[in-house]
Amino acid sequence: MTDSQVEELRSRDDAGYMIVDDHWRILASDERNALTGDSGPDSLTGQSAYDVLGAEVITALERHGVASFTVDSSSYVLTVNRFHLPSGMIRVVRAQEEQATIERVMSLIVHEVRNPLSAMRALAQGLDEAVALDETGQDYVKRLTGEIDRLSRLLTSMSQVARLRAQPMRRLEPAMALDRVAMMFEPEAAQRGVTITTHVTPRAAPIRADADLIQQMLVNLVMNAMQAMPEGGSLTLRARLDPRGRTVIQVEDTGVGMSTERIHVAMRPGQSSKPGGMGLGLMVVRSIVSQHQARIRMTSAPGHGSLVSITFPHMEDAPEEAHDDAHDDTHDDAPKQALDEVATGPLTHDGEGN
Repeated sequence: MTDSQVEELRSRDDAGYMIVDDHWRILASDERNALTGDSGPDSLTGQSAYDVLGAEVITALERHGVASFTVDSSSYVLTVNRFHLPSGMIRVVRAQEEQATIERVMSLIVHEVRNPLSAMRALAQGLDEAVALDETGQDYVKRLTGEIDRLSRLLTSMSQVARLRAQPMRRLEPAMALDRVAMMFEPEAAQRGVTITTHVTPRAAPIRADADLIQQMLVNLVMNAMQAMPEGGSLTLRARLDPRGRTVIQVEDTGVGMSTERIHVAMRPGQSSKPGGMGLGLMVVRSIVSQHQARIRMTSAPGHGSLVSITFPHMEDAPEEAHDDAHDDTHDDAPKQALDEVATGPLTHDGEGN
């Protein structure tokens, strides 16, 4: 397998990986691994996975080959496989965000249910028109079509998550994205008594992104923030650099805030505080964040507002941007990571657990 083929395969996989030895000592971790936090993948090297994941998770991985782990209010499904090398046995732990599995299920549901549901509504309408129904019969048909329409709205919300697919990534200036969204919401903010401020530090670097999806992400976050300020307040859209030189986009409000328990469930489907809401707004945000290989973190406290931070990878680590055919540049291949060496070298494999 060539370097380009390995990179292509990795670009299709939004999971993070960690390599450990036979004693669960961490040998390497890639940039996408959510366990690395803001300190980078090298921060885990040499540590014991027992200290990072906990003994309960390690036991589950050893016995069953799969475990659940939560970090920064996001749930991950961990799986492990063993590889036998001439130098000894290693384990490769794969961390897949739980939402990715949910998105696949949603896609299947939308695909299989939408057409039959449309047919059911057409039949219900045809029944009302073809048969002389009494008042009770007409009431049943009305209730039936109402339930069908409710399910259709649910499918529409689910499809927003399941069908979000980023276009080829291009260079995007954070200031342009923030200013555009701020101008969109200025009239509504004025009516609600909310003041919108944008602040971009001079060193904030451009990101590689799908501008339309970034706008949709920001729109969802701003809508949530304004709804959290029923009595008015301040909304700040910010772009800055973190200590590792990565661009961070933040949405901060002075609203009602959330408890720690609420933060843990805020981005799960079905957890909506709005009447009739499907609870998919922040799930859409997380899907967009994942497609950009970024990370999301939420901090909040009751009565003290909320802060959502999206940390984007460096331009050279982000998904490839689109090139014009006439100006296609050739880039040197990046140095191969330890994970690439494991994936391409000769080895035997057996799954952990039963």
